[in-house]
Amino acid sequence: MKKGVLKFTACCLAAGMTVGGTSTVALASKENELAGIHTYIEETQAAETQEAQTSEETEETPAETASQESETQAAEESAADETQEVAEESTEAAVDTSLNGTQAFAQCEEYINVRSGADTNSEVVGKVYNNGSVTILGQVGDWYEVQSGNVTGYVSADYFATGSEAEAIADEVGYNVATVHPEALMIRSQPSEDSEAIGMAENSDQLEVVAYEGDWMKVALDADTFGYVNAYYVDYDTYYSTAETLEEEQARLDQQWLDYLAEQEAEQRAAEEAYLAAIAEQEAQAAAAEQAAADAAAQAAAAQQAAAEQAAAEQAAADQQAQNEAQATADAQAQADAAYQEYLNAQAAADAATQQADEQAVIDAAAQAQAEYQEYLNAQAAADAQAQAEADAAAQAQAAAEQAAAEQAAAEQAAAEQAAAEQAAAEQAAAEQAAAEQAAAEESYTDTSTSSSLGQEIANFALQFVGNPYVWGGTSLTNGADCSGFTQSVFANFGIGIPRTAASQSGSGTPVSLDSLQAGDLIFYGDGGISHVALYIGGGQVVHASSSTTGIITSSYNYRTPVCASRYW
Repeated sequence: MKKGVLKFTACCLAAGMTVGGTSTVALASKENELAGIHTYIEETQAAETQEAQTSEETEETPAETASQESETQAAEESAADETQEVAEESTEAAVDTSLNGTQAFAQCEEYINVRSGADTNSEVVGKVYNNGSVTILGQVGDWYEVQSGNVTGYVSADYFATGSEAEAIADEVGYNVATVHPEALMIRSQPSEDSEAIGMAENSDQLEVVAYEGDWMKVALDADTFGYVNAYYVDYDTYYSTAETLEEEQARLDQQWLDYLAEQEAEQRAAEEAYLAAIAEQEAQAAAAEQAAADAAAQAAAAQQAAAEQAAAEQAAADQQAQNEAQATADAQAQADAAYQEYLNAQAAADAATQQADEQAVIDAAAQAQAEYQEYLNAQAAADAQAQAEADAAAQAQAAAEQAAAEQAAAEQAAAEQAAAEQAAAEQAAAEQAAAEQAAAEESYTDTSTSSSLGQEIANFALQFVGNPYVWGGTSLTNGADCSGFTQSVFANFGIGIPRTAASQSGSGTPVSLDSLQAGDLIFYGDGGISHVALYIGGGQVVHASSSTTGIITSSYNYRTPVCASRYW
């Protein structure tokens, strides 16, 4: 039974129906006697104050309102003077309560004033914006007594839609919400208890309802993710924009100004930090380059020292070899000298034998001396050949050592020059990189909001909020918005009213071909229905409130397949 009642109530709300409470409004005494007077007052006011009401109730900006009020003040005072005498005969105007509890929607360029009384001379107590919802309490002539949000007062009936027209507007601007009442509720991938659970909602969580499918509600988890919850476990509500008191409006404007100042300060601080970081990085790179150059110079000096030590070692080896060869030559010479001495001894013996007239002994001694002399000559020749060979080898070794040292020094010099060239190139690249980063940091702080095109102005304005959070159901550009709340608030800044949901926004405005997009156009996405909207900023890019994970970001316009596009400017 409970499930059936819930489903019936949800269907009524989805159709734009509202259930209002009742209120009792006392009529003035002698109502029948005053009916004729009331009719006379209505006709007089309708004829003489129509122009003043039109100017007053279609205000577009505070500056224009002041001008329009000054132009119509004389007409209003004249109408008031002419009707005052008749009005004073009645203590209270007749109130028609037949519309009590009826929901109505404002239809204007920007907003309509809510006044303390049923005339344009009464004090302004609040404002209801285009497509804003009010509940009618009663009617006094051409004025509705209404209640909306924290505002209760009177508005001109000419600027409010009721009946079937109000129902159609309700379908467009209503924001449907499912409020979870169990402690925990699974969100399914399909409208079935057997399907996969893709998330879980807790008690009092509110989920945006995209569609009502039998016993299940299709809900949006973020711009690209959808799931299903059982309608039995949620309460279904539809919310509409309501009026603001003047104090609420001022508080909102003050907060927006404070948020703007905070954003500007944050951007300035970020730019300064980026600049200081770029300077620090440049200094660090310069220090690293200097250290690398010092290291390269030290390596070159060490290489030269090693080459010198190697050359010294090779020279010492050559000197030792030359010394050894000189010693060998000296030994050979000593041997030759010894042989020569033997020759001299033999010759002396031969001379002695000659002197003794021993011819044979002389002959033998001469032969022996000759043989020993020949041995001396052979030994001397061998010693000379050995000395020459050793000298040649020493010269070749010395030349090879000098050649190797020269080649090593040349290679080390080339390596040092190469290292210096590479270091200079690295320093140049680092300097260029730092300059590019500095230019990027300065460019990120450049104000690009000016453009000759309104569409480009809208796109530039929207780009200021990149990085702010995604909040499901939100419409704040600073504190958080969902995809359609983001686009609605951006256009509202330019006095352009658009529907609340992505699907409604796609059905309004002027259709635009996807190959004729301009900055400021809205692009819509979805699979089987419109589920996401983004603002085209030119150059094939869009800005949009993407998801609770990424927030407000920029993307390629075809990061998903676009369905259609509309233009509101």
